[in-house]
Amino acid sequence: MLPFIDLHCDTLYRTVSSPERFFASGAAVSTHVFHSGLLESRCMLQCFAFFTDLCESHDQPPLSSVQKQYDCFRHILSKAEKSMMQIKTRSDLAACLRQNKTGALLTLEESCLGSKPAALLSDLYSLGVRIATLTWDYSTILAGSAVNKAPSPEGCISPYTAPLLKADATDIGLTLQGLDFLEEAERLGIILDVSHLSDRGFYDIAVHSKKPFLASHSNTRSVCNVPRNLSDDMLRVLAQRGGLTGLCLHEPFLADNIRTDRDISDALVRHVKHILSVAGSDTLALGSDFDGTPGNRIIPDVTKLFHLEDLLKKAGLTDFQIEKIFYKNALRFFRENLP
Repeated sequence: MLPFIDLHCDTLYRTVSSPERFFASGAAVSTHVFHSGLLESRCMLQCFAFFTDLCESHDQPPLSSVQKQYDCFRHILSKAEKSMMQIKTRSDLAACLRQNKTGALLTLEESCLGSKPAALLSDLYSLGVRIATLTWDYSTILAGSAVNKAPSPEGCISPYTAPLLKADATDIGLTLQGLDFLEEAERLGIILDVSHLSDRGFYDIAVHSKKPFLASHSNTRSVCNVPRNLSDDMLRVLAQRGGLTGLCLHEPFLADNIRTDRDISDALVRHVKHILSVAGSDTLALGSDFDGTPGNRIIPDVTKLFHLEDLLKKAGLTDFQIEKIFYKNALRFFRENLP
């Protein structure tokens, strides 16, 4: 079983009210990512997202959700200090590999956490955030979202979400605040993540960014035509800019009709082969979206990633290609782009 690096999970959001869930075992395991599972599956580095749904904040500022998830993260690391360590820098990553520990890297999934999001980045960087999506499913004062979900009028009181301006959210790119956010993120050393961003937002990042960026959990539209996946042109741009896309296990992003395990297997292989053919072998990594979705039936948790390895071998990929997908591409990217 190969070691792996995963660019995205929402486990902190799932365990924030009870961090001890992360250490459950046997039948008590209720998350896709958990401590013993990371060790069993030889995880080199797991990216943990601070996920914020702006329409769940109610009377609490969005940053309070981040703080609670950070407290959860610190509790997990404190209890798992012999086997896990936080990664903030290239030197941290090197030390983690030498000590044969599992690395934990913090990311943001939704960066519109206040009226001036760019001004908050320095504090978030201090916590260890090293990757950030500009949006989640809502268009905000930063940028348009890939799906531009309309906030529920009765449930969302956030001043930071934009109204549903048009059916096609791909025409909404980065705002002036979004461009300020991009500039400040790159100044600090936070990697920009274009998963969840509108098409125009993607190209705004491509034009205005000076450093490589990634799509932490996005597949290819040529296999499954949903806005959260990337077009062939986007994949080529990502490759040209030295970026990555993380293969996402969320079944609705794999194929329109998933009925059987065979459907899932075939779809995963098709996504992998298409991305390799369009973007080359250096652009694809893993971006499971574990704990952010109901789950994948053939890879229901972190301990079952070996099923993907087996699928790709049976599909004719070489060991070297599979190693790149599982960890070598992401390892190279972090060695080159972390502070």
